[in-house]
Amino acid sequence: MSFQNSKLPNGINVVTFNMPYVSSVSINIIVKVGSRYESKRESGISHFLEHMAFKGTKTRSAEEIAKEFDVIGGYFNAYTSREHTVYYSKVLSENFDKALEILADILQNSLFMQADIDKELSVIMQEMASVNDNPDELVYEKFYSLAFEGQPIGKSILGDAKNLAKFQKEDFLNFLGKYYTAENIYISVAGNISHDKVINLVEKYFLLVKSSLSLPQVVPAKYRGGFIHTKKVLEQTSIALGFESVPYSNITEFYYTQILSVIFGGSLSSRLFQRIRETLGLAYSVGSFNSSYYDSGIFSIYAGSDHQNVEKLLTNLIIEINKIREHITEEELQRAKSQIKTSILMAEERPEYKSEEIGKNLALFGKYFATDEVLDVIMNINTRNLTECAEKIFASKPTLSIVGKIPKSFNFNLQKL
Repeated sequence: MSFQNSKLPNGINVVTFNMPYVSSVSINIIVKVGSRYESKRESGISHFLEHMAFKGTKTRSAEEIAKEFDVIGGYFNAYTSREHTVYYSKVLSENFDKALEILADILQNSLFMQADIDKELSVIMQEMASVNDNPDELVYEKFYSLAFEGQPIGKSILGDAKNLAKFQKEDFLNFLGKYYTAENIYISVAGNISHDKVINLVEKYFLLVKSSLSLPQVVPAKYRGGFIHTKKVLEQTSIALGFESVPYSNITEFYYTQILSVIFGGSLSSRLFQRIRETLGLAYSVGSFNSSYYDSGIFSIYAGSDHQNVEKLLTNLIIEINKIREHITEEELQRAKSQIKTSILMAEERPEYKSEEIGKNLALFGKYFATDEVLDVIMNINTRNLTECAEKIFASKPTLSIVGKIPKSFNFNLQKL
């Protein structure tokens, strides 16, 4: 197994990881642009553009794109986040050439026909309705809009419905020209294929990608916090409680928060699961996770509970928060390390994981962190590192988002934290 990276003459970054023992190849085309890069007028265009990429090119209809992938037995898809847009595929090694050519075609030759724009607008509106109907998703939409109030990073990745309706072909082409440039694209491939073959085919198929001298600056994130209640008739109430966390640029502290989250609410043996669900029976679903960005982060706790138990649930969450700020046992630490080590090493066997990992390493950090390097950082973490990390995170102003019904007597004081 070997990692290699190259920068093509036009500026495109190509990274590969050879896995000779597998029969497949996974491709990730990572573009460093997401919803937080958008101006107010562009709100939602990153995600809309990702949808439009599969709607037809100069030589293929949307149906032909789908059929050609089906013929080679591969799968392909895409997603948009706050900081990235990713197009990915997994195929047998023998079909790599064809898969890469199709991906190159949709990224460089999409037509953006008005009929397709109108149709996809309707699809995205349905996606928005689905989020609004799903309390687990809605609670986080409201959560982010409050945690980063009035900032691009806090707004919905799906965008604003009124704004989406204004987009025309020229808007998509302008956005492509601004962000889908060689220096901003990372093509990562993992599987049974050589680096030289990947380089040769990328050079062959990505001729139309232009270079750019500079990229627009992103608005820095400033965490704010606060409380928002969204009334909705539901069988139970959903909550998201969060705190300012660390950016991924601080790789050591980033792993502190990952381990902290495993101990606190990331597994069946975690404190939240054992206390909130198993002992008190206050929630069916409860847990925690950390989300980091290049200049900020959010450590969040999620749970769903009976309307009458919301205040009791929050009170007990605070009790657990205060406990973990004070003490973490060596046994908990070793269990979390074992979980993360197992998770990483098992994921290493999958080309789709490795392809995304190496691409994002280069896109985020400008370098690749070898597995041994990552595990070395993790294995050297001690309990004091984690309690200090917990103290720092939970000392920040909380963000609390509640979706559903709460009792009239509800008088939860965030100052308790």
